Amino acid sequence: MKKGMKILLKKIAVIPNKNKDLNLEGTKQIVDMIMASGIEALLENEYRESGINARYVDKSEFAGADMLVVLGGDGTILTAAREYGMYNVPLLGINHGRLGFLAEIEKTDTDSFLKVIKGEYNIAYHMMLKVKIGDLGFCALNDAVIHRGGFSRMLEFSLSIDKKHVTSILADGLIISTPTGSTAYSLSAGGPIADPALEVLIVTPICSHDLHSRSIILPSCKDVQISLKGSKSCRAYLALDGQNRYDIKGEENIIVSGGDKIGLVRTNDSSFYEKLRMKFYNKQNGG
Repeated sequence: MKKGMKILLKKIAVIPNKNKDLNLEGTKQIVDMIMASGIEALLENEYRESGINARYVDKSEFAGADMLVVLGGDGTILTAAREYGMYNVPLLGINHGRLGFLAEIEKTDTDSFLKVIKGEYNIAYHMMLKVKIGDLGFCALNDAVIHRGGFSRMLEFSLSIDKKHVTSILADGLIISTPTGSTAYSLSAGGPIADPALEVLIVTPICSHDLHSRSIILPSCKDVQISLKGSKSCRAYLALDGQNRYDIKGEENIIVSGGDKIGLVRTNDSSFYEKLRMKFYNKQNGG
């Protein structure tokens, strides 16, 4: 899609967060703006009693929408990415949370939203993770984290790439992040910031018991294989985007690689580096 091209929208699905958008007032405002622009607004059937003027459908019908509008914080957007990413429908985040690094528009910025529904936007495609553990498969937009949870004992990891052993790591946990997730938990653990346009995996230990521990950056086509040494006597879990949790059993191996891409809606003047400055550097410098 060429930058600055106008896109004709006919149908937009709206995904609220009842905990962030109290009384669904923000949802009603967004739906009213969509409908006033001559675009059909879809809401899931569970909101039918809200009195909002939208078409109520089963969420499977969101697959036929031209855009998904998600109201909430980064957590809401991450959940929507995992749940609806398979539909290949671009996702617009409207921030009703705190940091809102994944969200493109603040909830008070109605002018920017009007420009988007008039078709004045771009789509940035972000790589997701493909995660396998045993016979189960998962996806994540930010990261997959193997952690010891509330137990005091550190974990010993065996790290291989494309079945070639790289190193053993003694740490509280291990983060495998996408570039999108490089500004999340990975950053807190000392990992590098990566432009979301890159297609790389970032492997970062959490509180490693090693004077020389560093992140490893590798192409998304590689398979990262992690196994836990002494896993029969230790307890650990796998967390996807800090939300879905899976208890690791016995000798299970975790395999992580680059997965499908999801389209995130960006305004025409959007810049990752501008957002980085506003959300992180200005905050730290008091500017």
